[in-house]
Amino acid sequence: MAKLNVSRRTFVKMTAATAAVAAIGATAGSALAEEPYTAADSAGQVRRIRTCCRGCGKMECGVWVTVENGRAVKIEGDESAPHSMGSCCAKSVSSIQACYHPDRLRYPMKRTQPKGEDPGWQRISWEEALDTIVKGIENVKAKYGGESLFTMGGTGRIWCMSPYAGYGSWFMTPNTAVAWQVCKGPRHFSSALTSEYNHSWSASVERPPVYTIWASTPEVSNYDEAGRSVTDEVFQADTFISVDPRTTALGKEADIHLALRAGTDTALALAMCDVVIKHDLVDWKFVRRWTNAPFLVVDDKEPSGPEIPHIFHGPNMIKTKLLTQADLQEDGSPYKYMVWDNASGSLKWFNATGQRAAADPTYDPAVDPECNCWEGEQPWKRYDGTGHKDSWSRRNFKGMEGQANLREGQSQAWLPDEDDFESIDPALLGSFEVTFKDGSKHTAIPVWQKFVDRCDEYAPEKAAKICELDPALIEKAALAYATRKDPRWGNGGILYQLAIEHHGNSIMNCRAIELLTCITGNTDGPGGQRGATKIDVNYMGNFSDQSYNANIDSQLKHPEIMAKQLGRDEHPLFEWWALWGNANSIWKAGVTGDPYPVKGGVCQSGDFMNMGNTTMAWDCIKQLDFFFDIDLWHHPTSELADVILPCRHWLEVPCPRQSQGSGGALGACVPCVEPLAETWYDPEIVEALYKRVGIPWGWDDDNPYPTLEEKLDYVVREVAPSWKDYVEQFEENGWWDVKKLRPDDWGTYRRYQTGFMKKSYTEAPNEHNVIPGFNTPTQKQEIWCTVMETYCGAEDALPDYRPNPDSRDRNPGLWEEYPVQCLTGRRIPVYFHSEHRQLPWCREVWPAPRCEINPDDAREWGIEQGDWVWIESPHGKIRQTADLFYGVPHGVINCEHTWWFPECPAPEHGWRYSAVNQLVNNDIDDPHCGSSIVRGYPVKVYKAKEGCPDGIIADASDPRLKDWLPVYEGRDK
Repeated sequence: MAKLNVSRRTFVKMTAATAAVAAIGATAGSALAEEPYTAADSAGQVRRIRTCCRGCGKMECGVWVTVENGRAVKIEGDESAPHSMGSCCAKSVSSIQACYHPDRLRYPMKRTQPKGEDPGWQRISWEEALDTIVKGIENVKAKYGGESLFTMGGTGRIWCMSPYAGYGSWFMTPNTAVAWQVCKGPRHFSSALTSEYNHSWSASVERPPVYTIWASTPEVSNYDEAGRSVTDEVFQADTFISVDPRTTALGKEADIHLALRAGTDTALALAMCDVVIKHDLVDWKFVRRWTNAPFLVVDDKEPSGPEIPHIFHGPNMIKTKLLTQADLQEDGSPYKYMVWDNASGSLKWFNATGQRAAADPTYDPAVDPECNCWEGEQPWKRYDGTGHKDSWSRRNFKGMEGQANLREGQSQAWLPDEDDFESIDPALLGSFEVTFKDGSKHTAIPVWQKFVDRCDEYAPEKAAKICELDPALIEKAALAYATRKDPRWGNGGILYQLAIEHHGNSIMNCRAIELLTCITGNTDGPGGQRGATKIDVNYMGNFSDQSYNANIDSQLKHPEIMAKQLGRDEHPLFEWWALWGNANSIWKAGVTGDPYPVKGGVCQSGDFMNMGNTTMAWDCIKQLDFFFDIDLWHHPTSELADVILPCRHWLEVPCPRQSQGSGGALGACVPCVEPLAETWYDPEIVEALYKRVGIPWGWDDDNPYPTLEEKLDYVVREVAPSWKDYVEQFEENGWWDVKKLRPDDWGTYRRYQTGFMKKSYTEAPNEHNVIPGFNTPTQKQEIWCTVMETYCGAEDALPDYRPNPDSRDRNPGLWEEYPVQCLTGRRIPVYFHSEHRQLPWCREVWPAPRCEINPDDAREWGIEQGDWVWIESPHGKIRQTADLFYGVPHGVINCEHTWWFPECPAPEHGWRYSAVNQLVNNDIDDPHCGSSIVRGYPVKVYKAKEGCPDGIIADASDPRLKDWLPVYEGRDK
């Protein structure tokens, strides 16, 4: 009998046509509620409410919630949401158990016992709680100064993001300890350095022909797409590339698996760039015209720049070795970056004044004929459209609809023809002699030549030794990624995610990967790196992120406050970024009092286990004079609070919701059930605190504290006349396609060419803000990063592989005692970071933390499946259960993160048993953004003779799980 040689992916492709035919007769569901956006008493009724799941905090899965007699009884996928394809996961379905959980916080509470002991929580009124919080925070400010406070936030729940920026105008602190610093923040940080803020997102929803997943398991949880949708993308792709030290569930289907040594991503990305360059697969039109590749570097030039600063979150004076006209002539402009023109054999300039207006109110780019123009080239088309619902780009640029590989429900975007130079020919290679205005002669080298030389340092045969890969496999992957399926655009972006941010070289990793997508023509193209979905509703869902009043004071307006930002002395780029204090530095200052005391703070839907050393973080919070928490549950962090405020579950709240990434969807969270007892909605809590301290929250000085309904009307005003109308449209028609809502912005590719890339999402397009280019100092996608150069020196202007101080490369002696590399942080199907440990359906499936170990290693160490094992580093020691898995390389383990045990007593709830960040070295982190090194560090592993820790639920048969079953009665009490 002949062998059947059909892979799973091939089989799915073979059956795709049959599946499509079968789907033709399917009909969409409909909302049964007459008033679907309210959660009014529905006794005797059955309602089916369209809403948005927030069970994991990353996806925006469209769901239907069936409500019977006022109770949510079923959650299922909404077929109108093309980004989630009508599916939802176990976390979503189990949200019913979370909403009706008997242990949810129902009332404000205050502690009656000393910190470090069982808090002895006592119920108090909202009035007392809010008054106590204001008094506690104000006392700390008065005694120690605003810098002694910090804010602490978890992951994206839309409405609970105030610790990221919302408390700044009250606390006046430069210090935030937010999960963002280790979760997508470094990607945003590096893309803002290189091209556009948030530009790390790839539009994989558009099904690129080569689908590349780098350091992620999106089949379990991800932004915009996960589960069924990302599986669909993998199986329809011509080539699927997985870059991951482990063999993931989805990665086992890969055509090419690059199982690199963890933490060596920069070396691999540069090696792939080297292959692209040497095989002439570069998108030369884009690289020459829209990156700073042809700009000239003068190594012996004293760094200089324009007197008017570049603006990001604060004024930054750019100092660069790039050659400008000001270096060559007395009246020369420092905005005019020089290139060598092969056509004329002379120097020409690019005039990068597109952002000058941000710092110079007298400058108007609309009337400057040279703004963002090349010398001798025709000026760009000036905007003369009628607003953000216009289709100006389609009328003014030759092009075509973007691509034809979209799944049903997705629309095309307009793809302008790729433009090119008309008269000049900027050189990319070689060296050129230039004469400065003082008569001195210097050698100028194009950025591209510098980049080519850097990539050659990591050619496959060289990078292979660093990454522990076959150089032929690196070359195969690079050729598969860069050899175009269609000559008009690249093969797609790269879905690069969390793991590359955790090895102490996150910014270098992210920049190298972005440049790989850049030089292959995947910047803002079909299926490429498009960034976050742009629409002026409520960007990234930060519904309560900060006050709507643009005139109120904040710490960002006070350089003397920002100069005290913890970690800035060791991370000079914090002055440019300004969006977080360094978590490691905050914990250390709290424990040591150096450089000043940290004595108060707030936590909102977050925890202390997500970054830095968990033990030091706990000790920091325990010594605070005052600390309050807003959450659904008692958990280890909240057990250190002085006051706890109970918030509402996603089934109980209203909020608009747009894709965090490039999914291009717009929908809503719609209240399905009445709120529990005395819980409040997060935005209303923060506004109430602001009202008590007399700081306005609203956009209208005559209405400084708007109602919730007024805020909802305000944030959707560009899409619907009111929130009520918005929800009615959503219930009737389903999710909006933002490409259709914003045809010139999200509905157009290559926006750097049309001028819509630079325009803020909050601005209506006009002749002053529709300007071609990027929001970087050179107005180009920067291969040579001028901000990195300004703060860290020219040696950091190009990406480079820099292993962290505890790596095997730099500290081999440490690895002699701790010879195993510890990875951690993978997605678990039923959990989201620290969440859902008290939900019966989830805990039954995954009762205890698992540590993946290669079976050959386990045999050598005397460990069998299910054994409890000790994992030990110089900084701590934890227990997890052994899960034998050949998908983990020899000498590597993969632990689970942020474990705690709700069944264990307060205040610790068992976090010391298994929380993996106890193993982390709190003294080292990424030198640029400060992200903690929470993966890839050295440990030793051995069997735990002690077995299972006392008191925890370790199997699905534990009768205590029944104590967590939903309670439906008495929710109003």
